[in-house]
This record gives sequence, C-alpha cells and structure tokens, in this order.
Amino acid sequence: MPVDRLREVVRARTDDALTDLQRLLRQPSIAATGEGIPECAALVASLFQQAGAEVTVLRAEGAAPLVVALFPGRGARTLLFYNHYDVQPPDPLDEWVTPPFQPSVRDGRLYARGAADNKGDLVSRLWAVRVLREAHGGLPCRVKFIVEGEEEIGSVHLSHYIRAHRELLAGDACIWEFGERDMQERLNLVAGVKGICYLDLSLVAAARDLHSQYGAIVEGAAMRLIWALATLKDPATGRVLVEGFYDRVRQPTPEEEAAVRALPFDEAQRKAYYGVRSWIGGKRAEAAQYDLYFSPTCTVCGFASGYTGPGSKTVLPHRATAKLDFRLVPDQDPEEITALVRRHFAARGYPEIDVRLLGGERAYRSPLRDPFVQLVARVAARATGREVLLKPTSGGTGPMYPLGSTLGVPIVSLGAAYWASGGHAPNEHIRLADFEETIDLLARIMAAYGEEGSSGVRRLLHRDLPDDAGGWVEPQDHRHPRDDLLPGPHPS
Repeated sequence: MPVDRLREVVRARTDDALTDLQRLLRQPSIAATGEGIPECAALVASLFQQAGAEVTVLRAEGAAPLVVALFPGRGARTLLFYNHYDVQPPDPLDEWVTPPFQPSVRDGRLYARGAADNKGDLVSRLWAVRVLREAHGGLPCRVKFIVEGEEEIGSVHLSHYIRAHRELLAGDACIWEFGERDMQERLNLVAGVKGICYLDLSLVAAARDLHSQYGAIVEGAAMRLIWALATLKDPATGRVLVEGFYDRVRQPTPEEEAAVRALPFDEAQRKAYYGVRSWIGGKRAEAAQYDLYFSPTCTVCGFASGYTGPGSKTVLPHRATAKLDFRLVPDQDPEEITALVRRHFAARGYPEIDVRLLGGERAYRSPLRDPFVQLVARVAARATGREVLLKPTSGGTGPMYPLGSTLGVPIVSLGAAYWASGGHAPNEHIRLADFEETIDLLARIMAAYGEEGSSGVRRLLHRDLPDDAGGWVEPQDHRHPRDDLLPGPHPS
C-alpha cells in the first residue's frame, strides 16, 4: 500500500493547528457588543501572515474589519473559503463548566466559545493549506480566505465590502463556513441557506404605566401587541397571513425536491429530540420535511412588557416590544417583507406599531449538479469512507447571497463540528478527531480542485483521483433507517 504522505503530515501537524486554534479561542470577539473585534481581526491577520499569505485588512466606517488572505498556487483557478471570526455572547456564564474564553480539552473534546462556530472551521482550513503545501511542495490552485467579523449580527457590512472590493475578493468556487457530522457520523454538506428578515416591534399605548384598574377603559400595550402578533399566522395551518408574503417565493426545482425526499426523516425520533408532540398544522413527515427546507417561516423570538418579577404587581403596561423573524426562501426580499408587515398591522388596526428591520439577508442556493458541488461531495465520501448527505439548503441563514450572486461562484458548506457541538450554547465544543479529519479532508478537496484547465472538474467527474488527492466514490444512497437529527451548529 502506498504511503499517504498527506495523512502523515496531517497527523504530525494537528497539535500545531490546535495551538493556533486555542490562541484564537482565547481572544473574545463578540459581534453583538463589539468586545475584542479589532483585536481578533488583527490576530487572524497575524495567523495568515505567519502561514505565508498575502494579507489585506479592509475597513469601513462603523464596520468590523474584513480579513482577506491569499495563498498563491500553481493553477489558474482560485478557491475561496468564507469564514467569520466573531462569536455569539457566551451567556449564560453559570452554565459553562470552564470559562468560555479559556479553551479546555476534556474527553477528546475542545471546549470554548467559537470552537464550533466558527473559529474551529477557520483554523482547520488554514492548516489544510499548510499541510498540503508541506506534503506536496505547494498548492495546486490559488486559495483565498474571506473572514468577516459580523456574521453573528447579520453580516451588515459584507455586501458593502463585496461591492467595493469585487476584484480583490473574486474567485471561482467557494467552501462555506460551517458543517457537521450527524448522529450516524454522516457528513452533512449544504449548498444553500435561507434568508432572514429580523424585526424589532414596539408599541406604546399610553403615556406611562397605569394602575390596572384602568383596564376597564384603557387597553394595555401588552394585549394590543399580543392581538397584533396573533394576526400574522393561521393557527390551524401555520400559513403566514401577511398579504403578498408568498408572492415572490421561488419553488424548488425537481432536483432539489428529490434531494430532500432522499434525506432521512424519522418523525418519532425528531419529535423526541425537540420535545414536541406534533408539527405545525399537524403535518406528516413528507410535508414537514419539505417545509423545513423550502418554506418561509414566521417566528416570535421574544416578547417583553409589564411586570414579570416575583409576586404580583397590578399594572397596565404602556409599552410592549417583540422580536420577530421570518426565514426567507429565494426571491423574497427582507426590505419588502418589512414593508408588507407594516402594511399588514396598519390594515388590521395597529398603525401605532413601530416596525424596525434589525437585519436582513436573502436566500441563496447553488445548483446541486454544479461540478464543484459534486466534486466536494464525492471527495468527502472517498476521503472519509462514510456516507455524505448533500442538502440543497440549510434551514438557517448566512450571507451566501451577496457573495454568491455578486461573485457568481458555486458554494457548498462543510466543516469540523458534529451534531452535539452546541454552537451558540454554553459548553460549545468540537471533537479533536473531527478537527484532524477536517484538515485532511479540506486538503484533499483543494488537491482535487487544483487540476488545471477548463475541463479539469469535468474530468474529475468521470474517473477516480489518486489516493492522496481525495478521489471519488459512487454516489451514496442517502436513505437511512435512522434519522439525522438536526445538528448543534447552524448558520445564524
């Protein structure tokens, strides 16, 4: 059996990669508060410079820095990696076994805020470049990293950066930020994301809080906002009742529908995992699975008004607020959805509700048949020896649209996490074995993609690759007697 030089280098260098990851995890970088964002951007730039990349740090007024790193390669094509260095707030702190910004290794797992989302993925990719160069004496293609610091707050300035620096950020294909292994250790690859329209609602019903005796003649803000929210959805079916909401919904292609039907979906197992008895509208498995991937949503994320402390306080609250999100599908526009919601409330007698768009992103899907998407899926199956699930979209959201639509590149996502990594939650972590496997896998994908010539990828579709380049296997049967429970880490 020939020596697998790449695998040898990965095993020898994984501890060095973990050292870099722990260094990055020690640096807070909370987008919601801004804590540590400039310092983390500088650290990310330093890690790339130490690896020999040409680094550019882009800045814009009021925006987190965008780090762009380019590694030269022999081929003419450029493979992009999109990642982010910002993380979610670590709250609640009392639920962490060890402090969130003090990386801790326990039972083969690395715990810290950002370990799974998204610093573990970022460092695994950086080290995939390093080990591939060491094993093969260089890179077979150019590799470019785009690393932002606002993903966890909706990537509010990424579109600006992409429009302003299109030539600098250009590439030919892109591997997205996240990915995981499900409960059966199958790699889950995703070729798209839903969009989002995240709204802040505020209603003022009186000049000040009143004694609740005046509830006989004055309606409180809490009740009015509750009534208004109840007009958004049909409780029997879950259908959104905002006029015009579905007008621009693009239906999935037959290929996308077939891909989702082929995914495992065990109703009983999922319901037990979520702790629910039924799906919205009493849907059965096939309809629920369709909606999870292809239907837009409306969710009340939070509500606040009046007194909720211990004991009682008889008060008629003058103000109520709510947080609301709509997950969108291709062709829906968050700005338009915001306008439709305003019109909806006004038409139903609630013109006083202030509707403010906090964050909006459009949905994006790459064609499943794109040669690059197929290449990544098959190399992943060959390199790991395990089944790969290729999904047309995630149920969550990320800024694929501005990058994919502006740069015109196919995008597919895979990463270092697993189903219980707990992204956004206390005790977020990755498994060390997955981290090492991901470095190896990404190096093989780069090696495969690096074949030169305009027909290089098409040639890869019809023959096996050398063992040290990853290679192909025949397509896997995606059906499985058990379900792939939804993972811990999701796009935002």
